[in-house]
Parts: sequence; structure tokens; C-alpha cells
Amino acid sequence: MRGNTVLSKLECIILGHLVRTPMAGYDLHKWLNQEGPFFGYSPQPSQIYRQLNKCLEKGWVDLVIDQRTTGPDAKVYRLTDAGVATFKEWALSPHEPTVRPLDSDFQMRFLLTGILGPEVALRILTTELDYRRTQHQVKAYSDDVNPDDAAIAVDPAWHKELVRLGRERSYLLGTTYLTWLELTHARLTEQIADFNTAGSGPAREIA
Repeated sequence: MRGNTVLSKLECIILGHLVRTPMAGYDLHKWLNQEGPFFGYSPQPSQIYRQLNKCLEKGWVDLVIDQRTTGPDAKVYRLTDAGVATFKEWALSPHEPTVRPLDSDFQMRFLLTGILGPEVALRILTTELDYRRTQHQVKAYSDDVNPDDAAIAVDPAWHKELVRLGRERSYLLGTTYLTWLELTHARLTEQIADFNTAGSGPAREIA
């Protein structure tokens, strides 16, 4: 977000990808067809072109004509200084975990903003880890049921078993995710320490 402007998910994705490489709208659509499901978002081509035009109007991108030997010439979009600043402001803003542990928002933010360096990736991951540690301790769905109050015939013993099965799924998914967060946190921490010891610093930050 820039100037307290909340970015849409598609704006975040577009800025986060164009910060890596300039790209034509058609190529951006092809990339999103492949990678969009990992971000929980698969927009239609018309949405992408409409959003690119809005980014152009806001001064976040400019375009050059790529004269291609095969097919029509392409409009290639690249970030302006204002676009980079907008991306950075979003990337460095606080991460707010969602209730669902495997929600795609964290995946999107981690992969797109982590390009700024391991410190940025670690800060996002630490927020997610702290939230999931607390969440993992909270009791899940209640197995309490009163057959007399139910709108249909309910077997209390089966209901308890059903809830138990659901809890096992939630526990195993949560434990696996928590383990990945813990291991990645340790790995990033070690990597940053190695960079500092070597005096090389983190990967070059985008100017």
C-alpha cells in the first residue's frame, strides 16, 4: 500500500512479478495461469489488462513496444520508480495472518516480497509462526451435541467420532505446517547470520 492506499490482490501480484522482470500482458496472463493457484487467484485476461491500465494511470508502470518477428508487436510493462516504491511499501508493511492456516495469502506474500532479501522473508515468516503457534493450542470444533435439540436424528457417539476425525486432520495439517515454519525460520536465521559473518550482506535490494 502506498499513501495508505490498500492494494488489491491482483495489484500485489502484478507489482510483485513485474519487479522481477518486465512483461507483456499476454505473458503475464500465461504466468498467472500457471502460478495463480499457488496465490489463490486466477484472474481472467480482461481483469489483467484492465488492472495493467490502472497501474499505468497511477504511474506505477510504463510500457515499451516490443517489435516481434512473429505475431503482433507486444506492449511490455515495466515498473517505474513509483511502482517500485509502492511494491516496497506493501512488502515492508506488517503481515496479518489469516485464520485459515493454509491460506494462500502467506504464500503469495512470502514468495513475492521475499525478493527484497532474507530479512524481509524472515520477518513475514516470524509473524506467521508466532500466530500459528498460538492457534495450534486452541481447542477445535466442539463435539458437544444434544440429540433432543437436533433437527435430524443424531447419534452422539458417531458425532464424537466424526469430530475426532476432523480434529486429527486439523492437528496433522497444523503440525506439518508448523514444522515447516520452524525449520524455515531456523534456516533463514542461519543464512542471515552467515551473510553477516561473511560481510557480504543479503542479496541486492531492488533500487
